Amino acid sequence: MFYMNRKDRNIHFFLFLFFIAVGLYMSVSAGWELISTNQEELFDFENKDIPIFMYISQLLIGLVSLFSGFVMWMRIHWAFSFSLFTSGLLIAYNLNNMGRAIYENPTEAIIMAAILVIVMQSLPFLIRQNQRI
Repeated sequence: MFYMNRKDRNIHFFLFLFFIAVGLYMSVSAGWELISTNQEELFDFENKDIPIFMYISQLLIGLVSLFSGFVMWMRIHWAFSFSLFTSGLLIAYNLNNMGRAIYENPTEAIIMAAILVIVMQSLPFLIRQNQRI
């Protein structure tokens, strides 16, 4: 591993906590929706969408985010590359579902916007660290 100054270590620690928190939030909320929603509603075609696919993708992205946080904690040499991949998944998921969240649950849209802002601000750090490998 390469030398990291104090600022980079703080950003690394923050991103580790962020990916763990986002992974837990997305995994638990998707799991809860999958468990608590009626089976007929999961496969109901509404607003050009089938809800089960959204919940499964949210669950998988949450698990990938959790894994990314653990990999950053373990300081594996490909952690920044995988975190960059996870950031892309988080951006795509949150942008694709922002309209639904604004319409159905505005508080979820605030969380999604915060995730987008933090991920977008972390991209330069992750790209710079990824180029050092």
